[in-house]
Amino acid sequence: MAGVLPQSIPQVAILSPNWLGDVALALPSLQSLLLARPETTFHVLTRPPFGEVLDLLNASRLEHHECAPNNAQRRQVLRSINPDAVILFAGSFRSAWIARGLGNIRIGTRSEGRGWLLTHPVPRGTSRPRPTSEHYADLIEVAVGVRPPPPQEVIPPARTIQRSDIVLVPGASRSKKRWPESRFVELGKKLQEIGHAIVLLGAPTEKTLLHAISEHIPQSRVICESNLQPALAAIQRAAVVVGNDTGPRHLATLFGTPCVTLFGPTDARWAPPTQHEHAVRAQPFAPGSLIADDQPNVFAMERIPTGDVLHTVRKILCEFQD
Repeated sequence: MAGVLPQSIPQVAILSPNWLGDVALALPSLQSLLLARPETTFHVLTRPPFGEVLDLLNASRLEHHECAPNNAQRRQVLRSINPDAVILFAGSFRSAWIARGLGNIRIGTRSEGRGWLLTHPVPRGTSRPRPTSEHYADLIEVAVGVRPPPPQEVIPPARTIQRSDIVLVPGASRSKKRWPESRFVELGKKLQEIGHAIVLLGAPTEKTLLHAISEHIPQSRVICESNLQPALAAIQRAAVVVGNDTGPRHLATLFGTPCVTLFGPTDARWAPPTQHEHAVRAQPFAPGSLIADDQPNVFAMERIPTGDVLHTVRKILCEFQD
């Protein structure tokens, strides 16, 4: 399969997904694009801080443009690029409407009734749940005829960095995905007792939450900057990242940083744990026929005991020291 993008295509625009974790999951697909079309410049429209994640690929042919606040302005940005093709990683109808008629090739998933706006609509697939990274891989396979690998380490571990901090990520996009704050406090104190500094990491909107937790974990440090560099540096230096199913777990994958992810009413099969990631589930013995998203009470985060998380972290630390 050769792919629908010509070898010498000059300009391709990519409408980025809207969440930090999804952008991190898209990096293997972007790498495959760069390798498969060495004469092409790829323009990624993304929210301002996410460009720092794209910069991790260190690719001169990968340019990012700030995602404008409304549809008309986003379309204007796209028109200024004058792309020969558009790939829609974003799966909304709005993204397809913004890209309508631009470029000779428009590749995206056939969802939300937007297939008629695309030249190459790709089936979303019927299996549920299915990893988001697989949807991106479907698009790239159509585009260049090569299927990207699963999410993987992008930045080799820095051997000169002393990994000792434990990064805790208590926030999440929805309250039902959050492990109780009191459990993070309990975990942080126990990890301090065995000599590890605690870093509390989150988005600027989670500043109040992070500082409230830090008051109960003496000498813990809070990172909640609008730019991603402090967060990226903390994750790269961490011995372990512990958190809910949210963006930083995918950033940890990029650096090869060990990670413990807490799964409640979000099925782990949407984004399966990677090589250095350990999943702690609210219902570890639930049958595969049950989907966590459909049973929020059965898979409540409160069902994850602190002891299980601490045991997993200590096991990783012992392996790391060996």
